[in-house]
Amino acid sequence: MKNHRKQIWLPLLVYLAGCMPVFGAEINLPDATDLGSHGVTRAQLDGLDGIMLKAIQDGTIKGCSYLVAHKGEIVYRKAHGEFTTDERVPLASVSKPFAASVIMALAEQGKLDLEDPVEKYLPEFKGIRVKGSETPARPMTIRHVLSHMAGFWGNKGISREKIGLIRDFSQTLEESVKGAARYELIHEPGTKWTYSGIGYCVAGRVAEAALGDQSFEKVSLDALFRPMGMNDTTFAPTPEHPFILVGGSLRSTLDDMAVFGQMHLCDGEYNGKQYLSQASVTDQRRLQIPEERSKAPGLGWHRGFPDEDGLADLVFISGASGPRFQVDRRRQTVTVFLVRTSLQKVVPLFTDLNLHVEKMFSVANDR
Repeated sequence: MKNHRKQIWLPLLVYLAGCMPVFGAEINLPDATDLGSHGVTRAQLDGLDGIMLKAIQDGTIKGCSYLVAHKGEIVYRKAHGEFTTDERVPLASVSKPFAASVIMALAEQGKLDLEDPVEKYLPEFKGIRVKGSETPARPMTIRHVLSHMAGFWGNKGISREKIGLIRDFSQTLEESVKGAARYELIHEPGTKWTYSGIGYCVAGRVAEAALGDQSFEKVSLDALFRPMGMNDTTFAPTPEHPFILVGGSLRSTLDDMAVFGQMHLCDGEYNGKQYLSQASVTDQRRLQIPEERSKAPGLGWHRGFPDEDGLADLVFISGASGPRFQVDRRRQTVTVFLVRTSLQKVVPLFTDLNLHVEKMFSVANDR
């Protein structure tokens, strides 16, 4: 009887094991055990509680969470109101540095090159024109789409059909991008910056095509998220809603984001392993448009405080649903703010939180 049971269960267990996703070992940033070694006090950290609690009491939000890491250790991780510290939260545009980093990882693996024309992978873009022109536009590159320089339209003041390309979650990413290729561009690739959701969809679809039409979800998990142990970071597509909004539908947690931020802070290294090269991380914080300006784009990030070589010492990004993520090399800090509300409502809140952190970890000649 025992042998008969083994014959029944063993094939089933083997099958189930084969169906299970392979996760990397989850190694979060350690909690600081000695605040004094970070130069901060419990009273200073309690001030962060006060900022969030006031916003809840005022009715600005129902709840939120905030994390501060300094020199590789978490000095503060709290949630208040209708929120917890381990929630997987939609990131909206905060998805972009994650997606860009996945593309950088693929470039390092030789799967693609940032200077490759998009049409090399997506032939539907061959011969695409700029509105009003009778000749094909110059080829857009992967770098162009990652830096919002590809010539695509923005996210506002556009037709219902164009909005549907980035808001219809019943479509596939391939269908979205093929739909975009039917429209003319609004300017020549490489000549003008226009913040564009469809551009990141094109970048993600390039990655899918480069890897034999794998889903960008699988591409992202295999290339970066799971090797780093970011097991709570996912685009979470479903059979009913398969669309992956590459620059806007990622979900993650405080701790996973802290790991990703620390990796960028340490030039691609985390927990003794190199996940991106220093060259790739440097490229992501380099100016991608002709002239420096406020919130000038890198690859995936907005940039601040460029050093003498033009490399940003601060990279950051916010999302329409309220999250804010930033990595400050001057202070050696990573800060993550998560919430579920409109961005306009919480800009003063996360600004106050980050200003409080900046005062705790001040630097000479700041601002």
